[in-house]
Amino acid sequence: MWKRRNPPKAEAPGAMTRQAAGFGDAISLGVMRSATMALVAVHLGITLWHGAAHRSLDVTLPTWKQAFVYIVILVAPVIAAALLWTRHAVSGAWLFFLSMLGSFLFGAYHHYVLVSPDNIHHLPAGGAGAQSSFVASAAMLAIIELAAAMYGAFCLGALRAAREKAEGA
Repeated sequence: MWKRRNPPKAEAPGAMTRQAAGFGDAISLGVMRSATMALVAVHLGITLWHGAAHRSLDVTLPTWKQAFVYIVILVAPVIAAALLWTRHAVSGAWLFFLSMLGSFLFGAYHHYVLVSPDNIHHLPAGGAGAQSSFVASAAMLAIIELAAAMYGAFCLGALRAAREKAEGA
């Protein structure tokens, strides 16, 4: 006998199906989720370490910079990683990429370019251990943020290619 097939469910506009999310392509959605979660966790750990170095050297930031740190550097990557587990994976990938790029540019400028107590070459007096911790955590942040931004760009490209492939099929 003939088996009746259920019609496919309509997807919300912009929603990614498992097939369109890249399964079988350069990267799977599962790998993307896991790698992003790992990058966010490592980034959060290094950010907390760097925040402790800020406090130990009494390096404070103006209110608007503190807001940027909390919103873009701390909260946005966590929200981005969570979005990857929903039908808003593309939005999550964009938020991850933009937050990591913004974090990298903010940190590189403030730790290496702008002459201020937040610059690694102009730190206030403090213990050698505290200064070493500040310098090391600033370098680690620059590395993880640049790597994460590059990975985010790669994910966006993979998602776009998967969507184009699914639409062309």
